[in-house]
Amino acid sequence: MLATFTNFFFQPKPSYPDSWKPAFLAMQLGFLAGALAVVIRSLLLFFSIEEWQQIIWWEITFASVVGIGFLLHTIGRAEVGILVASCGGVGSATAYILLLGWDPYFHVWYLNLAILLIAVPLKGWVKWSWASFFLLTDVVMFLFVSDLEPRIAAAPEVIQLLGVFNILGSLFLLGLPMAMYSHFLALERKKSESLLHNIIPKDLANILREGDGALALDNPNVSVMFADIVGFTPLASKLSAREVVDLLNNIFSEFDDICRKRGIEKIKTIGDAYMAVAGLPVARPDHAEVLVDVGFEFLEVIKKYQTENDDQLEMRIGIHSGDAVSGVIGKSKFSFDIWGDSVNLASRLESIGVPGAIHVSEETLGLLDQTSLEVIPQQSEIKGKGTMLTFFIRKNLSEGKAT
Repeated sequence: MLATFTNFFFQPKPSYPDSWKPAFLAMQLGFLAGALAVVIRSLLLFFSIEEWQQIIWWEITFASVVGIGFLLHTIGRAEVGILVASCGGVGSATAYILLLGWDPYFHVWYLNLAILLIAVPLKGWVKWSWASFFLLTDVVMFLFVSDLEPRIAAAPEVIQLLGVFNILGSLFLLGLPMAMYSHFLALERKKSESLLHNIIPKDLANILREGDGALALDNPNVSVMFADIVGFTPLASKLSAREVVDLLNNIFSEFDDICRKRGIEKIKTIGDAYMAVAGLPVARPDHAEVLVDVGFEFLEVIKKYQTENDDQLEMRIGIHSGDAVSGVIGKSKFSFDIWGDSVNLASRLESIGVPGAIHVSEETLGLLDQTSLEVIPQQSEIKGKGTMLTFFIRKNLSEGKAT
């Protein structure tokens, strides 16, 4: 039962506006704190003022209006609920001013409720018209009512206590929702930035956020890798959708961890292929060496995964080093990508590679320390390039390392 009660009052309903959700809990706590304040204030008046009946009657009347606003807010009618509750608050303040005078500082509620309406995500004309009405009421009360004698007498210490109570209470009513709303906005911003950095390198995301157009970078010395799981398409046709997604997720998650550890920029996955680049957004002289090392780690990872016939999965990898252009284009579902001849050649090397080896270009091989490598030269027919000298590389068995 407690869980049902908690969920009803402290979990936003499906109909609750998305733009209000960060402030839902704060608003609910504000309502409940206000209810507690009404009870304490009523007890104070009951024990300290002889003509308490008239005051308590108005207290109950406007507290009921605020309570209706609270229920409307709770069931998802946020805008109407806040406006109804604010009317109840203004009505209560007006009644207290007419009964007890200006000195107990009930007039601060006009200003604070106006600020609250401006702060919450109401429609512009609604918030400003209502807030202006509350402020105008404050001005009218100050000009025509502030000097009037109170209708009900109260001891000076009671008036002072009510004044302190109203000042602190109004600050709490404003401060709690705004503080929690700011906290939630900060969390949402952090979450959004984290998601953005999963799509775009952090340094480039900062540039893109401060700019006003497409982002384009020249990358004169990078190495590009394509890694493709051999025979995955026919294998996927024998698996359920869930099994396909789980398998790829497990493999590519391990690849992501390797890239993150090595400082390699993952570009994207294309079906069962994985694309990564070394040397951007920050240039590094060892871009070829580190990407080849990552390729060998990928080959070790893939050995852990088996087909339904207990055959090990295999992978082809192609790497080329050279120039490329990278950037972010588009307005929706944008992503960081890389283009150029180096990208095309790396893709071609992967497609004509062999499982268990890394197929590299002559440019990439020239940047490697070959002492620990088994290098097998090939005359490869590359689409759009003709015949080129390329190389299959494996870890050298003589170094005591597994292929």
